[in-house]
Amino acid sequence: MDKKGQTLILFVILIPVILTMLAIVVDVGLLTNEYQRARSVIDEGIKEYFETQQVEEITNLLELNEVPTNQLEIEEKNDTIEVHLSYQMESFFGKLVSLTHYPIEIYRVGTKKDGEVILKKKEEKRG
Repeated sequence: MDKKGQTLILFVILIPVILTMLAIVVDVGLLTNEYQRARSVIDEGIKEYFETQQVEEITNLLELNEVPTNQLEIEEKNDTIEVHLSYQMESFFGKLVSLTHYPIEIYRVGTKKDGEVILKKKEEKRG
């Protein structure tokens, strides 16, 4: 029996699977990078806020780093500041499977204790 074409058939069947996995890895990598970038800008903005006591510092820093501020909420409470940012990042390969955007939501809380700024993720209250 002649088996010369079997490898070619397997290759042709596996190429879309490999390319799909590669596309998912690229999209998840871009999404993670964007989330980390926005979170670090918010963290720097919170540190600036505690130095200047001006909420606009957070918004200005986000705009300078080209992070969308359309859905930015900042709440000051005593010696605490809460920042909630949500926006959509355009997908790169997700468009192939009808995923045009990925949501990014960041909740950060900054407090100042003993002259040190403490940053943490805000815990959501559930039912």
